[in-house]
Amino acid sequence: MNRKIFLLPVTMALVATFSVSCNKDPLAQYGEQYKKTVYLVHSESIEYVREHSFENVDDTITFSIYCSSSEPITSDLTVSLKKDPRVLDSLNFINSLGNANYIPKELLGAERYSFENGSTIIRTGTQYGLLKIPVKLTGIDVDKEYVLPITLTANDRAFDINPKLQSIAYRPVMINRFSGIFTGSSKLSTETSPRAISPKLVAMERNKVRLPIHNLSDDKAMLATNYMILTIQEDGKSVVVESYKDSEVTDEGGSEYDAISKRFTLNYSYKDGATKRSIKSIIQNIDAIENEL
Repeated sequence: MNRKIFLLPVTMALVATFSVSCNKDPLAQYGEQYKKTVYLVHSESIEYVREHSFENVDDTITFSIYCSSSEPITSDLTVSLKKDPRVLDSLNFINSLGNANYIPKELLGAERYSFENGSTIIRTGTQYGLLKIPVKLTGIDVDKEYVLPITLTANDRAFDINPKLQSIAYRPVMINRFSGIFTGSSKLSTETSPRAISPKLVAMERNKVRLPIHNLSDDKAMLATNYMILTIQEDGKSVVVESYKDSEVTDEGGSEYDAISKRFTLNYSYKDGATKRSIKSIIQNIDAIENEL
């Protein structure tokens, strides 16, 4: 009985303390609540993939650097970064573990940008800054994966740098306004019913895309024989169908692109051994289809 009587005041005191704490002025300023730490945004997986358009001749790769804290910094913070090929080595090593078919990513050629090391400023009253590197990606080999690896090296206030978010491998993926995942049908002239197809159109240049012929395999091992090129003319409507590498494709005329519906109507033929096969395909970008629903 005495034990119960003793606990009651203690419990009441705790409730009173909690009540006082919760009823403090909600606008009260508590100052900095966390240790300031600097890190690279999007670096949690090391590799960061971003789309870039062939239509941008003068392009930019942007890195975002963040200073985590409960309050913005009170004076400018200068952070230093460098190109770090070791990050690419680590990425390739990790991805190759247990994957015998992994194709190593390559370092983006230095002729495409000008950066070895540099710095940027996180301004007073903010929590992040941007490092922008001009880059030229036109003419890049779309069948290889290139990265620009960057490491955050220092800052002028001696704030901690998060070692798990210190490095990033930036991988640009090339697109244009005609590329993407499409769906539709492809029909041989000798058939009564079309075949369903879902080709991926890969941007090759500003106005060129590559895709599999008819319903042929899209296996990259068949890249030299199973693919063709579409070139969209300057009027944005007329389309020329061409062979890619060793394939034998003939433009049969009348192929068009509808920019509003993002739909291709294609008329062509291709050599299947000694046999010429005439094709009519109608394919539409799946994003445009979703927008129509």
